[in-house]
Amino acid sequence: MALSHAPRNLIKLSAVLNRSDQNRRGGLRRLDDILETLEQLNLHDKTELPDPVAEALVLLGIDKPHSVPVPQLIERVWAMQQPYLITVVVERRRRRRRKVSPDSGLA
Repeated sequence: MALSHAPRNLIKLSAVLNRSDQNRRGGLRRLDDILETLEQLNLHDKTELPDPVAEALVLLGIDKPHSVPVPQLIERVWAMQQPYLITVVVERRRRRRRKVSPDSGLA
């Protein structure tokens, strides 16, 4: 079925889903950038938070980020990132157990 012949509601739904996916990706990218910066600060044992990073954290809803240790900031941003991540559930097939007959000698 060609997209030009698709019902209008389907086209609108597709546009909304695409927009929400872009919003999810954008939010995830912002959180990931902040997380990367915090991890680099932690890796280099920096305890002083740069003002631009602190401002970004305030916009995320973290109050007084200068007074919070970097490892705790990493945990908070990581927790904010979790809802944006897609979890893929792998369904494992259950193996059927073979019934061993008593005469097979394997029992």
